[in-house]
Amino acid sequence: MMKKRFYFILLTSACAVSASEGELNWGDVLARSFKIFDVERDRVDNPYVQEISLRMRTQYQWGYVDPAGGAGRVKGASAGAGRRGNDEWRRFRIGVQARVLRHFTLLSDWDIGGLNGRYKYSDGRWERARSQAAVYELYVQGNFKPVTFTLGKSKPAFIGEYRISDSKLPTIERSDLVNQLAPEALYGISFANSDAADKWGWLVGAWVNGQHVKLWLEPAFRTDTSVMTGVSISRSLKEQSRVYLDWMHSFMDGSCTEGFAPYEGPGARDVVALTWEAQRGKFGFMAEAMAGFDVMASTGRRENAENVGGISLIPTYRISPHVETVFRYALAIGSNAVENGGHYASINSAYSSTCDLSQSFYFGVNFYLNPENTDRARIMLGAEYTHASGRDSSGERGFTGWQYYAALRSNF
Repeated sequence: MMKKRFYFILLTSACAVSASEGELNWGDVLARSFKIFDVERDRVDNPYVQEISLRMRTQYQWGYVDPAGGAGRVKGASAGAGRRGNDEWRRFRIGVQARVLRHFTLLSDWDIGGLNGRYKYSDGRWERARSQAAVYELYVQGNFKPVTFTLGKSKPAFIGEYRISDSKLPTIERSDLVNQLAPEALYGISFANSDAADKWGWLVGAWVNGQHVKLWLEPAFRTDTSVMTGVSISRSLKEQSRVYLDWMHSFMDGSCTEGFAPYEGPGARDVVALTWEAQRGKFGFMAEAMAGFDVMASTGRRENAENVGGISLIPTYRISPHVETVFRYALAIGSNAVENGGHYASINSAYSSTCDLSQSFYFGVNFYLNPENTDRARIMLGAEYTHASGRDSSGERGFTGWQYYAALRSNF
């Protein structure tokens, strides 16, 4: 059944790309329909409101896990209920954005709850979780050149792969170490240079945990365990080539009170990342080295784990306006400190989710239905091989094997 679904998505990809070769750019037409008001389009003069747009971001995703060791390493296999495949609404967000008073942008994005989440194995059976509703981002941004400030709940722009928007990410999932070290969207304030093309760029900010606790609207703040600060400095080397140096520090005291807000800050007390991004014609490349000192988990300091570090290399090649290939090599190392296994292996395999060393190789192809705006609609196929070395504190090995992915993404 899973193989049939994979082939169906592949056929859909080919048909969608062929259909998009026509002159009508349906993505632009649909994007315009999300814009409720625009002073330029509507030819009006309004000093208070310049633009109001609806927003929608979706990602339906399928995954299949093939662990080394065969069926014996599939969760639930010993009870005759093994499941290798999984599917879910990975993301479904709606929101609104407005430009007001010529200098300010107001943005609100919500994760929609109640949609299908991943199947999870518990008490001898597989059950599908349901997504929770929550505020994903909610902020006001003021652009007063040369400085822009952002106040509210936003995604801290640190670590190269994490800095890329979900809708523009060339791989279906981020590398394991990036997911481990990057924070979630948090409440705070940040300041940055206004022009992304400046030779020197900078960002500085402070954030406090504001994740919901089974509530739709009310955030739960806990300043003593969830405050983080960060600084990013970047420099343009030449046209379409830039290097970044990022640093984050968490003031978490080493524990987190159960039943209160979960820790959503960076995955270590201190995180440092050095990133180089370049684009040359059809070729794109990102190289990144990162490290985390005093590894954290959702409940505090990780037991028997201290530091973690690694690299990520991501070359891409645009075969045609509609088709792009992508490869990623990722390495993570740290004694019982590496969270490996990706998005589905930790759920569907019987391997441990931590190890001492992990290497992974990702191969993917992306089909862009609107090549001028690649984030609007895309179909993504990918395969990733992961090999783990070492054992966790209980003596279990980390995940080794293949994961296969397919995803449908849209962003308007």
